[in-house]
Amino acid sequence: MRCTGEYGQWGCMVSNAHAGTENDDPQVGALLDRQHQRLHDALHSALRSAHRQQQLAEGVVSGSAVDILALLAHGVNLRSRAGADAQQLQATVAAAVTAVTRGR
Repeated sequence: MRCTGEYGQWGCMVSNAHAGTENDDPQVGALLDRQHQRLHDALHSALRSAHRQQQLAEGVVSGSAVDILALLAHGVNLRSRAGADAQQLQATVAAAVTAVTRGR
């Protein structure tokens, strides 16, 4: 959705704020920290569910995987906004998902 169609190359206001000078404002910084924590918590919940369903690859440490996926989410938003190739971004996301899940 971030890469093509009506919302392609919009990026994400939150990702853009992380990269901009507005995060110098303590209130904005606190809001960005809360948003990142919400993203982190949602990804952690998804990985816990995948672990319970034995869908995670051997040796995946959920905390590290959450950090990687959260950074990837922000990176896709920024790269999409910069005009990166949608197929390349989708391939990168697919590679990350493949790296943390069991092949089925």
